Amino acid sequence: MKVEPIVKKWYEALEENKLMGMLCKSCGHYEFPPVPICNECGSVDVEWVEMSGYGTMTSCSVSMVPMAPYEDRGQLVAGFVELKEGPAFISWLVGIEEDEKEGIPARLPLEVEFVADQRDGYKYPVFQIKK
Repeated sequence: MKVEPIVKKWYEALEENKLMGMLCKSCGHYEFPPVPICNECGSVDVEWVEMSGYGTMTSCSVSMVPMAPYEDRGQLVAGFVELKEGPAFISWLVGIEEDEKEGIPARLPLEVEFVADQRDGYKYPVFQIKK
């Protein structure tokens, strides 16, 4: 299977527990997930940067029942995370006791931090409540 170079580099960084994005050297806009062209100004003068990994979860939902193929994780908490650098996306919130999950929406906004989660042979970005 052929993998796009930008995707390959991003996953390689996750294996080292680094959350990478792109910084536009023309306008200073951060892109995450990384893309080769700035969505703000259209410049191709972008560079890889390690993101801080800190952000705020501003909304979320809690699954009513465990979802295949993640039954071992119990109810899933997925939410909208705004990174400190500006980009925002949807990710999972992990590291929460099962009996605490339903109360998470009432605690928003939550300060969160990135962790690289190992699953099915690769790592992907998820978040935990900031310690």
